[in-house]
Amino acid sequence: MEFVPGRPPLPPPEAIIAAGHEWAVFLAPADPQLRQHTPNEPYYYERKNGITTWIRPFDYVEPTDPNNPDAALEVGRKWQQAESERKRHAARIFAKQDTAVSQQHIDDTPWRRVETKQNRVFYYNNDTKESRWDQPVQVTEALQAMAEKEKEQQAEGTEMNVDDAEWMLEQMQDEDMSDNESVGTHDANALPRVDERIALLDKPERIVHFKSMLYEAKVDPFGTWDSELDKIANDWRLTAITDDAERGDLFDAVCAEIIERRNRERKHEPLVEKSSDPFGELLRESVVKKTSFAKFCQRNLKDPRYLSIKTSREREKRFVKHLESVVGVNK
Repeated sequence: MEFVPGRPPLPPPEAIIAAGHEWAVFLAPADPQLRQHTPNEPYYYERKNGITTWIRPFDYVEPTDPNNPDAALEVGRKWQQAESERKRHAARIFAKQDTAVSQQHIDDTPWRRVETKQNRVFYYNNDTKESRWDQPVQVTEALQAMAEKEKEQQAEGTEMNVDDAEWMLEQMQDEDMSDNESVGTHDANALPRVDERIALLDKPERIVHFKSMLYEAKVDPFGTWDSELDKIANDWRLTAITDDAERGDLFDAVCAEIIERRNRERKHEPLVEKSSDPFGELLRESVVKKTSFAKFCQRNLKDPRYLSIKTSREREKRFVKHLESVVGVNK
């Protein structure tokens, strides 16, 4: 908090948040900004509202102790001691909850570097069972020696004399010649190896094989090349076309043909004419001379044609009329 001229400073943070009386007295520090007040001049601090004042508050209760002339200052000291003890206690509890997550043995020393779950590091001596937070001198020297040794090895690995350079150039030339002579290439952009059954075919025949593969795999015409690739990944005809862009174009063409074929088949499907009198159709199918209305209802209760008539009275009326026509025909 910034210093406000004319007002005493805030007490130490430990005193501000510590438990204790509402008021406590502190001594002013030797601060040049406190020009109108002398060092060690008493001032008062209220913990509840965070107020400091040079004037003794009316509700301040002076601690009285005949044997201790500085009893008033003891309140502030107790605040600081209580807060310091609280912090130490919290730190001890926090430390007990910590566990080791990784260990590293330091070569040529009995020490191990241990890292904990709370990202703390300590060192443990296997011989003396000693643990310490600071890095032992023996560990520091060992790490420095390891770093110097690693630098020397790197320097040795990068040094190259004239004979080494000539030998390396010869090896590189041999590798270039072998790459040019070989049928396959190790280039990262090289095309995949073509199956022997495809190698002797010309381009139109390869396209036919590739499209036949897609049709037989029943690819989803609304999918993508990447999503449908698993269906044909092990098919030998996949190597008929090696260019990824051309594969994608043929895949799109096959998908368009599948969709067009489905649309044509859908247009030529015979239309099923819906009956204009579904209840009458149901009567003609299920009512005979000895059929009762109760049995008719029981048998066809869930039939949509039965439910096409909303009221039971209308159903019975239609049933009786139809039954009369059936009896008249059978006479």
